[in-house]
Amino acid sequence: MTTEEKIERLEHRVRELQTAVVAVIDHLELQRRIAEVERARLDEIRLSGEGEVPRSRLVELYATPHP
Repeated sequence: MTTEEKIERLEHRVRELQTAVVAVIDHLELQRRIAEVERARLDEIRLSGEGEVPRSRLVELYATPHP
């Protein structure tokens, strides 16, 4: 398998995962809460002046318990 084929396959899997996550969020009716958490986190990033690092954002988002 070529590098381009691997990238294309990975991109396809990412799209499938994104679709699944959206379906779960919709099913659990969590859209509003997730939007609030993400907006708050983006505000924190903006105010701190740190660059956005997606990996650490995800780790922090899922590691921090939210009410």
